[in-house]
Amino acid sequence: MAFWRGTSIFSSSTPQTTTTNDKTNNQETIERLCDRLQSAVRIDDRRDALRNLKGFSKKCKLEVATQSMLLLANILQGDRTDLELIQLALETLSNVMTYEADNHDEQPNLPQDINIQFTELFIKNKEQVHAALDLIEEIDFNIRRTAIKFLTVLLTNCTKLLQDIILESGPMGVSKLVDLLQDEREVIRNDTLLLLQILTRSNANIQKIVAFENGFERLFEILISEGGSDGGVIVEDCLAVLLNLLKTNPSNQSYFRESSFIRRLVDCFALNSIGNKNWLKQKETNIRLFLQIIRTLVSPTNSNQNIVACQRTISQCGKHRTIIDELYSLENEIPSQMCHENSGLLHRLCVMLTISTIPPDVLAEAINTIGEIIRGHAENQQFFCSVMNTTGESPQPVLLSLLYIMVAGEKQLFTLRIAILYCFQCYLCKNDYGKAMIVQTLLPQTENASNQYTLGHLLIVGFLSKDIVAAWCSNVALAHLIIDNQQLKEAALKVVLAIDQSQLNPKSLMEISIDLLENSSSSFHTRVAILSFLCTWLSNCQLAVQTFLSIPNSISYLISQICSQSVTEDREVLIQSLCSFAFGLCLVFNNNQVSTYSTESLERIIKKRIGVDLFQEKLELLSKSDCYAKALQKPQLTFSKSNDMVLDYEFSRLYKILEGSITRLLTTRTNDDPTKSSDQSTAMLAQYTDLLQQQNQQINAYQNQEKQFLEERNFYQQKIFELEQSLQEIREQHTSLKLSSEQNQNPDDGLKSLCEQQQMELEYLRNMMAYQQQQYYYLTQPVENGIEQLNVNHDDNQTVKNEQQNHVQEQAALNVRISELQEKINAFDEQCKTQNDEIARLQLENNILQEKLTNEKRKVSILESLQGEIQEVIDQKAHLNNEYEKLNVVHQKNIKEQNELLLLCSTYESQLRQCRNVIQSAGLTVPNFLLEMDDAL
Repeated sequence: MAFWRGTSIFSSSTPQTTTTNDKTNNQETIERLCDRLQSAVRIDDRRDALRNLKGFSKKCKLEVATQSMLLLANILQGDRTDLELIQLALETLSNVMTYEADNHDEQPNLPQDINIQFTELFIKNKEQVHAALDLIEEIDFNIRRTAIKFLTVLLTNCTKLLQDIILESGPMGVSKLVDLLQDEREVIRNDTLLLLQILTRSNANIQKIVAFENGFERLFEILISEGGSDGGVIVEDCLAVLLNLLKTNPSNQSYFRESSFIRRLVDCFALNSIGNKNWLKQKETNIRLFLQIIRTLVSPTNSNQNIVACQRTISQCGKHRTIIDELYSLENEIPSQMCHENSGLLHRLCVMLTISTIPPDVLAEAINTIGEIIRGHAENQQFFCSVMNTTGESPQPVLLSLLYIMVAGEKQLFTLRIAILYCFQCYLCKNDYGKAMIVQTLLPQTENASNQYTLGHLLIVGFLSKDIVAAWCSNVALAHLIIDNQQLKEAALKVVLAIDQSQLNPKSLMEISIDLLENSSSSFHTRVAILSFLCTWLSNCQLAVQTFLSIPNSISYLISQICSQSVTEDREVLIQSLCSFAFGLCLVFNNNQVSTYSTESLERIIKKRIGVDLFQEKLELLSKSDCYAKALQKPQLTFSKSNDMVLDYEFSRLYKILEGSITRLLTTRTNDDPTKSSDQSTAMLAQYTDLLQQQNQQINAYQNQEKQFLEERNFYQQKIFELEQSLQEIREQHTSLKLSSEQNQNPDDGLKSLCEQQQMELEYLRNMMAYQQQQYYYLTQPVENGIEQLNVNHDDNQTVKNEQQNHVQEQAALNVRISELQEKINAFDEQCKTQNDEIARLQLENNILQEKLTNEKRKVSILESLQGEIQEVIDQKAHLNNEYEKLNVVHQKNIKEQNELLLLCSTYESQLRQCRNVIQSAGLTVPNFLLEMDDAL
C-alpha cells in the first residue's frame, strides 16, 4: 500500500504545482487571518491572528504587506491599551519593511527595493508615523524598544522623508528621542544611539535641535561611562553621532567650542592607554573617530573664522609640556606624567607621533589631524616645529623624523606617507619664516654645515629617488616651499647639486629637473610631479623663466611633447597638457633677456611649429581631466593608492588662475591682422600696453579692496570703542556704591584725561628743558668768546673772570635743574606706560565680554525661534482642542441616540415576550422566527 501510495499517478504532482498550491494556500490563510484580525471580538483571537501573520511576514512578505498594512497601522493608532497587540504589530511591520537578500527565510523573487516601496506606502499617511513616535513614550520595555527599532527601519529605508516628518511634529519630536539617551536600561539607550546615527545624517535642523537639547552633554556622559577610547562598540556609536552633529554644521561647531567640549576631548586621549603595546580593533576605530571629530572642527573647508577660533582653543587647551620630560619608560614608552591634567590636546597628539606601538593607520589619521590644527596658525606651527623625538639615539625634531619616513619609508603604509606630506604642507601654509629656514638648508653650505642632517637634504634625497611615492611627495613639497613667494623662487635658483660622488660638474636644481624629464626611465608620476614643480617655479618669476630658457634642452623638450601626435594614453595626454602650461608660463612671464627665446620667438614657435589651435587644445586638456576636478575640490590629500597621485590642490588652483591668462594672451596676439601689423615693434608695444592696463586694473582693484578693508577695520574699531564705552558704563553701575561722588565718572575717561594732562605736563617739561638748554647756550657762548679774546689779547681783566665764575655757577645750577626735569620726565613716562597697560587689559576684558555677549545673543535667537515653533504647536493644540470639542459633542449626541435605541429595543423585547405568552396561553405553536428572535435577544 505504501508503495502504491507513493507512486500513484493520482497522488503525485510536479514541484511547480506544489509550489503554486502552497502559495495559494498561504494566500488564503493570510486572508482568513486578516479577516479574523479585523472582525474578531475576543482580544485573544486577534492576538493569535496577528501572531500567525507575523510568522508569514518573511516568507510571504508581499501578501502580508498588501493585505494587512492598513490593519496594522490602525492598531498602532487605535488599540493603545493592548500593549502585546501593539508589539506584535510593530514587529510584523518591521519584518515587512526589512529585506535581507541572503536570508533563506525571505520570500524569493522580490525586487531589491521592495522594503523601500512598503516604507513609502506606510509613511504616506504621516499620522501613522506620529503614532509610532508616540509609542516611544510608553514606559513598557518591550513597546519602547520595538518602537525604536521600527523607527530605525523607517529611517534606514527613507531617511529624508522620515526626517521631514519628524521635523513637522515640532522640536519635541526630536527632543523625545534625545531624552531616550537617559534611559537607565542600556538596551534602550544603545538602540537610541543607532537611531540617532541615521536621524542626524545630513540634516542641519535636526542636528541643531539635538545639540540644543543637551545632546553633546549626554553623549559625553555615555562616552565616559563606557570607558572613553578603551570602550566598546557603544563608544563607536556615540562618536558616530557626534561626528554627524559637527560635520558641515558651523552653528554646532561654535556651540561645541564655546561650551568647552574641546577641553573634554583631552580627557578622552589618555596617553598611558594610547601607549599600550596591544591595540584592539575596536580601540583603533574609536581613536580614529576621535581624531575625525577634531579634524571636523579645523577642516580647511570650514569658514576661516571657525577654523581660527578652534585652532586657538585647541592650542590654549591645557599647558604644553616638553616631550623630553615626558618620555622615560622603556617598558611601555609612556610615563604617568604625560596624563597630567595640564597636558594639552595638541601636545598629546604630538606625543602620539613619538610612540612606536601606535598602528600605522591611526598614526596617519593623527598626522592629518595635527596638520589641520597647525594649518595657517603661527603659534601652533611654532610649537609643532619645537617638538622633539627622543626615542632614538639622539633627539631630533619630530618633523625631521616624519619627513624621513615619507622619503625613505618604502615599506611604510602608503596613507601614512601621504599624511606626512599633507602635514608638511599645512606646516608651510602662511609660514614664510619656516619656508625661508628650509630653503636656506637647500642652498650651498660650509663644509661643516653640509654634513648636517636637514629637512632640505631629505627633500633633495626624495627628489632624486627612484621610488615614485618619495619622488612625487618631494616634488610637491618643494612646490609648496616656494609657491606665492618670488624671493624664495629666486633663492631656489642658487641650489646646486653634485650628480656623482666626485663632486664634479655640479648642476642646478632646475637643470636636474630637465634631465629627469628627458630620462626615459622616469615614471609617469615622477614626470607629473616635476612638471608641477617647474610650473609653480616659473609662475610670477621672470628670473626663473630666464634661467629655464637658458637651459639648452628645456624648450625643445616641451615642443617635442606638445607636438607628439601618437599619444593615446590618458596619462601621456596629461603630460602634454602640463608641458603646454609650462610653455605658456614662459610666454607670459618672459623678460626677453634670452635673445633666442624672446616673446616674439616663442609666439613664432607656437604659430608655425605647434599651431595655436593645437596648443590651446593641449592646454585645456588638463581642466577636463577627473584628477584635476578631484584635486580642486578640497586641500586634503585623500589618495588611497599610489596610482591616484597626479595633482594636488595648490597646483590645480594655480592652473585655474593662470590658464586663462595664457589663453587670452594668445587670442589677443593671434587675432591681429598680419597685413596691418607690419611694424612688429608697434604691435608688441600695444600688447605690452594692454598687459600694463590689465595690471593697472588689478592694482586698482587691489587698492579698492584695501580701502574696503580699511573702512571695515575703522568700522570694527568704532564698534569696539562703543562696546568699551558701554562696558565701562556697566562697570560704573557695579562700582557706584564704592566710589565717591567726586569719582563717579567713567574710569576710561579719567584715565584718558589723566594721560592727556600728563602728556601736556611732559611736553611742557620738555619745552622747559629745551629753553634752559638754549639759555645755557646763550650764557656759555659769550664766556667762550671772552676767553678766546683774553687768550688772544693777553688781557688780564678781573671783571671778566668774575663774570666767568658766575656763568659757571649758573651752568651747574642749570645742569642740576635739567637732571631733575629728566628724572621727572622718566617718572611720567613710566606712569603713562603703566596706564597704557591697564587700558590694554581693559580692552582684552572687553573683547572677552563681547564674545560672551555674542554667544548669548545667538542662544537668545535660538530660543526665540524655538519659542515661535512652540507657539505654532500651542496654536495647533488649540485647534485640535476645538476639533475635539466638536467631535465630543457629536459623540455625546450619538450616545444619546444609542440610549434611545436601547430603550426602544427593550420595549420591543417586552412586547415580543407578551406576544409569545399570549400565543402559548392560547395553546398555539409559537412561530420559529419568534423563538430565533428571543434567542438572539
